[in-house]
Amino acid sequence: MKISAAATLSIAVVLGVTLGLATVQANRAADASIRRELADVRRGVHALLAGRAATLAGMGRVTAQVPELRERLLKNDDHAAVLDQAQRCRELLGAAWVLVTNEHGILVARTDYPEEVDVDLSRGALVAGALSGESSSGAWLDDRLHGLFMAVAVPLGAGALVASYAMDDSLAREIERATTTDVVLFALDTLDRPSVVGSTLPREAVGPALAADTAALRRLVGDSSDVEVSAVVGDEHLIGLASPIRSAGGDAFGGVIVFRSRERELAAFAWLRRTLAVAFALAVGLAVVSGLLFFPREPLHNPVRGAGGRG
Repeated sequence: MKISAAATLSIAVVLGVTLGLATVQANRAADASIRRELADVRRGVHALLAGRAATLAGMGRVTAQVPELRERLLKNDDHAAVLDQAQRCRELLGAAWVLVTNEHGILVARTDYPEEVDVDLSRGALVAGALSGESSSGAWLDDRLHGLFMAVAVPLGAGALVASYAMDDSLAREIERATTTDVVLFALDTLDRPSVVGSTLPREAVGPALAADTAALRRLVGDSSDVEVSAVVGDEHLIGLASPIRSAGGDAFGGVIVFRSRERELAAFAWLRRTLAVAFALAVGLAVVSGLLFFPREPLHNPVRGAGGRG
């Protein structure tokens, strides 16, 4: 009986160790699988963003080739009329905003800030490229509204036409539908601190996670490699891969993070872990019952010896 109880206890120990090792190995395998998937998704996301920018640039080039449009935008002294034409151009392109400069890169009209005019934008790589006759694209950061945009610039005869689309919740949901992956879009301020501008996850959960990983995200500014981040949303531990979104001049104005859940990745392993846990509990219980039933007890008192006498 002693041997039986000891054997049962030994089986329980083996099952416990097996459960622990299997859990560790499963977590490692899940993390490795998530990282491979995130790398593939990250490439797909940037291809999607580049495709949208290319489409907007193509439409912008077609629009800029209309002589009447160039006349109305660049050779009209009525600012209200120029602004109205720029607004129509924005609607035609389906852009978040549109701005127009003359041949010197001086702002003529801007739909999102209609009161602005005569601002020198020639030093920016985006406008400078269009003034030299080449289309260009890149991130555009709105410091006043803390917004992030992907902008394209095309030559407009004697000037430049810049159009953009917003990096916001709508774009994040579009990426999620295309990749089945949670997405967070963020902008970097002048101190390289991240702020969420678009997300498929609750901002109150991912915002503090990004703030905690500020030091890691700062590496995106000068490094082209991706950065791994993590967040806890509800009961899920999310692993994310962050990559920069750069301006036409190469500066990191923000980034995109794609997230996968470790718990979802481990779902296939969950049944095995539950089975091992049940087996472990049964083995421990059997060992305890066996010890209580069959372990020999000590006698309550010593036997009394018979008394000797003289004959």
